[in-house]
Amino acid sequence: MRQPSPPEVERIRSLATTATPTTVAMADDPSARFSVRGAVDHAGRVVLKIDTGHPLHELPWATLHECPDLAVSVDLSALRHVGQTPTVRARLWCEGWLSAVPPHERRAAALAVWERTPEEDLISAVDRDPGTDAPLLVRIAPTLVFYATYDTAGVIDGDLFRAARPDPLTDAAERLLGHANDCHRDELAAAARGVADVPDGSTWLWELDSRGATLWVAPYSGSHPVLVRVPWSARAGDPHALRQALGDLLTGSGAAR
Repeated sequence: MRQPSPPEVERIRSLATTATPTTVAMADDPSARFSVRGAVDHAGRVVLKIDTGHPLHELPWATLHECPDLAVSVDLSALRHVGQTPTVRARLWCEGWLSAVPPHERRAAALAVWERTPEEDLISAVDRDPGTDAPLLVRIAPTLVFYATYDTAGVIDGDLFRAARPDPLTDAAERLLGHANDCHRDELAAAARGVADVPDGSTWLWELDSRGATLWVAPYSGSHPVLVRVPWSARAGDPHALRQALGDLLTGSGAAR
C-alpha cells in the first residue's frame, strides 16, 4: 500500500520544527514589529530569546507582572536551498499569548533555542532573575496558526497545532535531504523522470518524511517549478528505514515508487 502525504496539520507542525522566528508584532499595535530569534519547542510553542537592549527585554517583567499574557503575532520562515538560492518553503504566522518562560522550564526552552541558534549566553537566560541584564526567554502558545507553503495555504486552530506531533523522523530527514541535494542531484533528476507527466528539469529534494519524498523540479523550459510527490511503499519507522527508502528512490528501486 502506497503511503499518502502526511496530514496537513502534521506537515505544518513538522515544518514548524525547522522554521526560524523572524519578527514579532503587538496585537494592539501591529505596526510595532521587532526582530527576534528562537525556535518552536516540543509542545508547539514559539520560544524567543530576548537579548539585553531589545525593545521587548523589559516588557514581560514590567507589563506581564499584573497581566500574565500579552497578545502578539510572530512570523516564522522555513528555508530550503535550491542550488545556492535560499527559497522559502513555508511561512507561518502564529497568533497567541506572550509570557515569560517559568523558571523550572527555562532549561528545556533554552535547549530548544540552542538547536536553532547556539549562543553561549543562553545559559545566563536559564539562571536569569527579574531585573537582571541577562537575556530573557519568552514563549507564545499559538491560538491560531496561518501558513503558506509553496503549494498550499490555510489556518490551523492553535489547540490542534499544539496537540499535533511532527513527523518523528524530521531531524533525520533533514540530514538525509541535505546529503542528497549535495551529492545525488543526477539520481534525483532520474527519479523525477520516472514519474508520469513531470517535465524534464533541474531537480532537488524538497521535503522528506516517513511517508515519502517531495521533489522540486525546475523545468528547463523556464516554466514554473513543480512539486512531485513520491510515496514510499511502506511507512519508514526509523532513520534506517528512511535511509533505505531514499536509497531505493535514488537507485530506481520499485520499492520507493
